[in-house]
Amino acid sequence: MSGDDTLLFIHLFVIPSISVMCFLNLVSLLKNLKAGKSIHNQTILGAVLCYILFMTLMIGLEGMY
Repeated sequence: MSGDDTLLFIHLFVIPSISVMCFLNLVSLLKNLKAGKSIHNQTILGAVLCYILFMTLMIGLEGMY
């Protein structure tokens, strides 16, 4: 894969996939919070997913220039 193909793959597949996982984790966290259950796992997963999302966005934006 050339650099342009990799960048296109990141923008069209990786970033939306991570965003969907982040949203589903947030929904799960809110459901557990409302039910009074432990939200420790969702909190850790949310932090890791947000870190991966922002790093992927930065790598994608860096590759554009």
